[in-house]
This record gives sequence, structure tokens and C-alpha cells, in this order.
Amino acid sequence: MEDPILFAPCGTYCGVCPYLIAYKTNDENLKAKLAKSIGIKPEQIICDGCRSDNPLYFCRMCPMKKCVIEKEIDSCVECEEFPCEKVENFPFKEFLKRVRWDVDYRKKHSKDEWLAKTIEMNTCPSCQTLAHWRAKICKKCGTKLQERYV
Repeated sequence: MEDPILFAPCGTYCGVCPYLIAYKTNDENLKAKLAKSIGIKPEQIICDGCRSDNPLYFCRMCPMKKCVIEKEIDSCVECEEFPCEKVENFPFKEFLKRVRWDVDYRKKHSKDEWLAKTIEMNTCPSCQTLAHWRAKICKKCGTKLQERYV
């Protein structure tokens, strides 16, 4: 079983987050690209997971995370109101596809099955390197990755 810090309150797995992977692998190119997309400096890409003491700055203020804490539930997976206005109004629409996929899959399967499927979907079929969920090409071997979370 993976580190519980990597199970995000929204129901996703931080282990395939581009911000966490950029930070953990010290991928300066990815940090620069991600930082530019959200208007921060590359050195501000620092994250150990949503539930860690060191989450990415915008994850600290996430309305889904705040809601999960207030409702005293583990994640959006346990919420009967999902998807609510906090989800629907989340500013990163591409990420919402992933949240919906993760929550829907977890409601139908066990947490272990969901995690295994998530890792499988984000692992390069050629070199077995774990990629972030937005990656289109494997950083290690250059293999084109299949579309995920559709």
C-alpha cells in the first residue's frame, strides 16, 4: 500500500501529480513549464503530497480539501453530494476530468484496485517508468503515452 499522504482529499492519487513528480525528481524543465502555467516561479514548485505538511501552495487552499476536512470524511469519494459546486467551480477544468474519473472508479472498486489501476494507467508500457497524469511522452524513453482519464 502506498503512503496515505499521497491520497488526496479530492479522491486523486498525488503520486501521479505533475507538481509532486517535478519536485521529487527535481525536473527543472517540468517545474518551469508548470510554474509558468500557474504564474509562479519554478523554485516555488515544492510538494510532498496534499496531506503532507508540505503541500503545493494552491493545494493548501483547495476548496475540496477544506470541505473534506469540515465534513470529517476521507475524501470526495465518501461524499453523497459529489460532484458539488466546489468541484464544478474548481478553476482547473482539465484536473476535474481526473477527479471525476478517480471518484467514479473508487466508488465501484476498492481503494487498492483503484490505486493499482491508476499506477498502471500512468506507467510507461515500454520502460515501466511512472509518469505524471498529464504526460504525453515518457520522460525516460520517449514512448508516446496513451490518453488517460477520458
